[in-house]
Amino acid sequence: MAKQLSRRSLIVGGVAATAGALIPLVRSLTSAETLPDGPPLPELTELAFSTSSGKPRTKAATLTACSAEEGRLAYNSTKPGPGPLLRLREGDRVRLTFRNSLDAPSSLHLHGVPMPPVTDAPLTHLAPGGSDVREFTLPPGSAGTYWYHPHAHGDVERQLLAGLAGPIVVTGPLDDHPALRDADDHLLMFTRTGQDVAVNGATRPVITARAGRARLRLLNATAGDHLLLALTRDSKPTTVHLITTDSGLIERPVPLTEILLAPGERAEILVETTTPGRLALRALPYSVYGPGGQQSTDRPLAGIDIPADLDPLELPTSLLPVRTIDPTTAIRTRRLLLDAASDGSYTIDGRAFSHDRVDLTAAQGTLEIWELENSHSMDHPFHLHSYAVQVLDRGGKAEPFRAWRDTVNIPAGAIVRLAVPFRGEGGRTVYHCHIAAHEDLGMMGILEVTGKDRQDEMPASGR
Repeated sequence: MAKQLSRRSLIVGGVAATAGALIPLVRSLTSAETLPDGPPLPELTELAFSTSSGKPRTKAATLTACSAEEGRLAYNSTKPGPGPLLRLREGDRVRLTFRNSLDAPSSLHLHGVPMPPVTDAPLTHLAPGGSDVREFTLPPGSAGTYWYHPHAHGDVERQLLAGLAGPIVVTGPLDDHPALRDADDHLLMFTRTGQDVAVNGATRPVITARAGRARLRLLNATAGDHLLLALTRDSKPTTVHLITTDSGLIERPVPLTEILLAPGERAEILVETTTPGRLALRALPYSVYGPGGQQSTDRPLAGIDIPADLDPLELPTSLLPVRTIDPTTAIRTRRLLLDAASDGSYTIDGRAFSHDRVDLTAAQGTLEIWELENSHSMDHPFHLHSYAVQVLDRGGKAEPFRAWRDTVNIPAGAIVRLAVPFRGEGGRTVYHCHIAAHEDLGMMGILEVTGKDRQDEMPASGR
């Protein structure tokens, strides 16, 4: 057996890479397993869309941020809990109205959904009573799991913790393949509720399997919790298969036994559910302070009850091609330094965020390499709006598979290199740490993508 490599340097979507092979990371769970004992997993209410009769046909709906019971906040409800599920399809043209019925400024960010900066409008804050509209079309290859939340700088953490977050599921042609269509499809949205991490608003809920394979859409919508997730049976890890990252499907299922989801990240996994019994979805101990740092506690988040006589479902052998990016075609390499200042602010390149300052400029149609160096004592999940990225390497170790992402964890003391292609429309957007308190306290910058440089234009095929 190959020697197990450093888990912090090589954890990539829950797998380790050595000699080009994918080796699941295996943890020995020595404590007696505590099984989830909560209610059935809540199915989230879907947002109702109306469809216009004209051409192009447009799906329209409204999200309203409002006060809820128990001093909390919610979307389209006075009941605390996750916002309604937006279920969409590749090719849909969408008109989404946002209304701010809070007593404080707020905004709406459709996290990860492909759209240009002018539509995303991350620097726009709406005063109480204000409203705005986003119109966008979901492109081919955008199927995946996304979410929405406020982006009112300085107040993001409070609004997230109070309940303003909701899920988005986009489907596409591959979802009609029997291997995915017939799977038991469940969205699991993680949020912080007091001392607990809730799943779809419930504490330690249980899923009863209805097919021989489950598809779990995992969404870390917490304001600041890193979740090292694993499925266990009788305290032993179970191999699952990763099929999507933040920005959609990968090329083929990747076997793994753990997956780290930083705040804002998503992943979809396939789980074999033909052996009767109960699986526990656990958050394993993890330290955001590097090796030897204080760890989070091992705790169950949800369970899967598997009845007898469920017929097996095939595991797909291939999914969606992911563009190969050649780093040698990049027009520049940047290094961004993530750190903190003595005044309590969090910084990028030594500066805290300012609405009035453009920190970086780039040209449409070009490729850049971003080296993200974390000089701080804790992890920082880095999120770039409007432009999906690919991880090239982490701590000098090559990424074991290609994937599009919008949020990438940068461990304490580490350097992570990203390929950043500026495809699509230009405009002014932001990049920031997705620990909401760090974003509020300054770890954010403004990027302006300007007119297309055709000499360095990226190929048009693929995403």
